[in-house]
Amino acid sequence: MRANFYPQLTLGDHLRKVDAAGPLNWDEIPAEVERLTVIAVINQNGVHGRSTSREYKREDREREWWCEVRADRGADFAPGPATCAGTLFVTRPHGLEPWPWPGDPELVEA
Repeated sequence: MRANFYPQLTLGDHLRKVDAAGPLNWDEIPAEVERLTVIAVINQNGVHGRSTSREYKREDREREWWCEVRADRGADFAPGPATCAGTLFVTRPHGLEPWPWPGDPELVEA
């Protein structure tokens, strides 16, 4: 299984959000997985944010996932390195274990 963060993620909304995204490689995801979402968590200098992507379907064969991660409690992210964690969460069929992965992308201003 393979999903990941791109090496650079774009900051927006006056540093309050990150456009989290990365490749979605269906060839490495078990064939029984029909649909999934990606949960993305970003941590940087005590600022945290978490979001879930929309649902992706194997039949559509999309090659990229995306979601908008907003900083908690009105905090701001900053340009520079961030610690990220992602998880592929299977929405169909139910009962399969999620696949986590780490990341360390650079946050950059648009």
